[in-house]
Amino acid sequence: MNTPNLDAMATFTVSRDGLTFEELQHELKLLGERWSVKSGAVDELHLRLPGMMMRTGKVAAFAGGLADELDHHPRIVLEYGGLTLELHTHDAKAITVIDLVYAARLEQWIRANGFPI
Repeated sequence: MNTPNLDAMATFTVSRDGLTFEELQHELKLLGERWSVKSGAVDELHLRLPGMMMRTGKVAAFAGGLADELDHHPRIVLEYGGLTLELHTHDAKAITVIDLVYAARLEQWIRANGFPI
């Protein structure tokens, strides 16, 4: 089931504007516990979705289509036991609004297709 705040995040204008730490933490909470920030040379939005390959493969296919639609380029790894996805805005070298729009749309699809919150 979609939440109103997740719906709002998913419909933001596609922007590469940066985020404050507080904004990112607020949006991360809306996405849910399967999402986190992976810190490194560049912070990345990180999704870990456990499950059988047949199910998580469908998520990977949707995530790839969404990447094409938004002209965005996540790293998607599908392996036995689940899927991981990492994204950030490459030209900004940071997590930006477009990353959150991508994540919100993906999370909506994941929830609508039977993955528990």
